[in-house]
Amino acid sequence: MAQDHSKSNGPDLAQGIALADLADGAKLVGHCGDEQVLLVRRGTEVFAIGAACTHYGGPLVDGLVVEDTVRCPWHHACFDLRTGEAVRAPAFSPLACWSVEQRGDRIFVGEKRKRAAQTPGSGGAGQFAGRIVIVGGGAAGFAAAERLRREGHQGSIVMLSDDEAPPVDRPNLSKDYLAGKAPSDWVPLR
Repeated sequence: MAQDHSKSNGPDLAQGIALADLADGAKLVGHCGDEQVLLVRRGTEVFAIGAACTHYGGPLVDGLVVEDTVRCPWHHACFDLRTGEAVRAPAFSPLACWSVEQRGDRIFVGEKRKRAAQTPGSGGAGQFAGRIVIVGGGAAGFAAAERLRREGHQGSIVMLSDDEAPPVDRPNLSKDYLAGKAPSDWVPLR
C-alpha cells in the first residue's frame, strides 16, 4: 500500500512562508493542521492542494508541473492546480484545495475550499443526452464513463466488455493484492 504521508511535515502554512522560499515553478510541502498541503508557484499565482495523489498516495511534490496541472510521479495521474480535479486517470477523485493569500512578502494558506457542486450541463458532455457506448470494460472505459458523468452527461452510458469481472485498479492488483498486502475489496474500481 502507499506510504503514510499523513504526518505533519514541513512548515505550518497557516503561519505563512516567505515568498522567496517558493521560487517560480517550485513546489513545497507543508501542512495546515494535520493535513499535508502542496504549494506550487506559477508566476504570480500560488496554488495549495492536497500533497498526495488520490489514486495511490504518490508524493505530488515529486511530480511534474505542466502548465496548470501536476502529474503524479508514480502512475501519471494528473490534477488541475486551480480546482484539484483529477483530469487524467488512473486517479478519479479530486484533491482538496486551500485558499492562498499573499501579504507583503509572505504567503499564507487559509481555509480548505468547499468543492463546487457540478451542475448538469455545466461541462461539455451535458449538451448531449443520448446514449453513449464505450467499447472496453477496463480502467480506460471506466475513466471515460466517470468523466462523462462529471461533465454532466445525463443520458445512458453502455459499456461493452468481454471481461467477466468489473474494472480493477491494475497497480493495486499487480502490486499489493498479489503480494498479500491488500484486501480483495481494495482492487475493484468504484
